[in-house]
Amino acid sequence: MQKRALSASALLTAFALLVGACGGGAAPAATAAATAAATAAATAAATAAPTPAQEVIIASDFPTSGADASSGLPAQNGAAFAVSQTTEYKGIKISFLPFDDAVNGVHDPQKGAQNVQQMLSNTKVLAMVGPFNSNVARAEIPVANQGALAMMSPANTNECLTQTFPYCDPQPKALRPTGKNNYFRIAAPDTVQGPAMADFIVDTLKFTKVAVFSDNETFGKGVADNFAKRLVEKKGAVTNRQDFDMKSTSDFKAFLNAAKAAGAQAVYAGATSATKACIVRSQMAGILDVPFTGPDGIGDSQCIKDAGANAANMYFTNAAGDASQNAEAAATITAFKAKYTKKEDLGAYTFPAYDCALILVDAVKRAIDANAGKVPTRQQVVDAVQATKGLKGTVGTYAFDANGDPTSATMAFYQTKGTPLDWAFVKQFSVQ
Repeated sequence: MQKRALSASALLTAFALLVGACGGGAAPAATAAATAAATAAATAAATAAPTPAQEVIIASDFPTSGADASSGLPAQNGAAFAVSQTTEYKGIKISFLPFDDAVNGVHDPQKGAQNVQQMLSNTKVLAMVGPFNSNVARAEIPVANQGALAMMSPANTNECLTQTFPYCDPQPKALRPTGKNNYFRIAAPDTVQGPAMADFIVDTLKFTKVAVFSDNETFGKGVADNFAKRLVEKKGAVTNRQDFDMKSTSDFKAFLNAAKAAGAQAVYAGATSATKACIVRSQMAGILDVPFTGPDGIGDSQCIKDAGANAANMYFTNAAGDASQNAEAAATITAFKAKYTKKEDLGAYTFPAYDCALILVDAVKRAIDANAGKVPTRQQVVDAVQATKGLKGTVGTYAFDANGDPTSATMAFYQTKGTPLDWAFVKQFSVQ
């Protein structure tokens, strides 16, 4: 583009030299007119030549391939759609750049950390939506923290990412080597999600004996531990508990038979679809005919597929609200569905991810304003996110405490219903 402007100037210079060499004096009227026309053309060319645009990129990091894609892609779609609503602000372009943290179809902490390194190497990337999984967040936060990159997750729920408890290893401070916080989330933590399902099983389903297993990952084990603790507090009983290495285990029938012998009235899965949680549900057929419950990690189409003919009577908690319950979000939902037309494009975390991107775009705009209309620094974006107050999204109204947690969050419940079976909203409630 710059080359084009220089070429016009060069032509003008050559033309002027040619006139001088031939005329040796004042140019005749026709020649003067031609010179004026050439000058005008050169000026127009220089004016029309676009200058390199300033740009801010909001990236995302979700597992978008393999088994995890059924959760990760709908979340990525939500974030992408939100950014697409504001493509420019005060002459600064705003773009979206997605990353995939899945390896062999499963979310991978090391891959996530590598993705963040790539983001940091691109000076235009000022913030990111994600990640989806808590163990990936644990690997990414220290990397992003050193680059002051704002992280905004719709789905991370492990309490130790933000809250200090004696059992946390590592502690939240250890994840933030600069001593400053750069990580935020809108999801309710496992200290809420696990107990919420325990409450639902005891108070709504009227069961007190539950078999519990986990995939022994950061998220799965944490939510299972919190579920079991709350169940006991409510005078219930854990009939049997096992933490599996899901990568090497494919037969769960011994666990299920033990649960049946102990009188289990329900099963709680501290796991995700990617770690084969719902394979356990399929193996319950003919052994243990009781409800199958779990956290948001099973709330996708992959779980229903894996459960097969035994997909009925399943429940999950979602650590964020349901946009369809917000009348003010109706137009946004309609617009999203017009662009993303496949059933699998929309998931439980599509609109929570939309809200995360909305928060980041809003923070970027405020940071641009505070920086006299210029591209802000990453730290200025982090500071703007921290200062968010009363921002209305599709599933909540947002502000954040000093740890990066939402000052209020929403927990939703879903159940498999209909023909064919699919996840259907049951109820939701606010948590502080």
